[in-house]
Amino acid sequence: MSMDRNILSDLLLARKYREAMDLIKKRHRRLRILLGLLYSEEELVRWRAVTLLGLIAADGETDLAPAVKKLLWFLNEESSTVGWCSAQAIAEIYRNNPGMARDAIRVVLHLSDDPEISLPANRNTPILAGSIWAIGILAEGEPALVSEMGPALTEFLKDPDPSIRGFSAWALGRMGFQEAQEGLRALAHDDSLVNLYEEDSLKNITVARAAGDALEYIQKKNGERRR
Repeated sequence: MSMDRNILSDLLLARKYREAMDLIKKRHRRLRILLGLLYSEEELVRWRAVTLLGLIAADGETDLAPAVKKLLWFLNEESSTVGWCSAQAIAEIYRNNPGMARDAIRVVLHLSDDPEISLPANRNTPILAGSIWAIGILAEGEPALVSEMGPALTEFLKDPDPSIRGFSAWALGRMGFQEAQEGLRALAHDDSLVNLYEEDSLKNITVARAAGDALEYIQKKNGERRR
């Protein structure tokens, strides 16, 4: 099993998604290994595993419903896991094949409603960050699904954790949430660094950069709406 794990990790790092999908189709237990890579110590491997699960969902030949149930369990504090990329994986599966995660996606998007997840004291920051990323990745294709999360994300722009501020800024930009502009401008000098996964790559950027990009995105989207 460790050999399969290493092979899958290498394929993900090399962006050889088709080869990785073929490997999983040949032996079903490798799907479990892929789910395990969502908790890899190597951050890029975790994110690329999210991408691959989305591609598998889009392909439609592998039923991911049992995997989604397992990922939901990993988001439960009783599972005793960090949760890392569970929320992101569910969102990417839903984005590519809504029927496979239709019930689970609302749980993911509303994780911030749980005080034990959203409040800074004793919270699971990776799970909250994953939920925010999920909102951002679905904002363009499913705007009605995520629109009500705008006010909560705007509040997160004041969060003490830079990853929460940066992810929230990015997501609000993708939502085109006009009411967040004042909060985004307040981050203009926030030089804290965050790792943001977008377009199949990890980008190490400042919170200020994320906020600036979000403001440009909001203004662009609003300009398009006025046409």
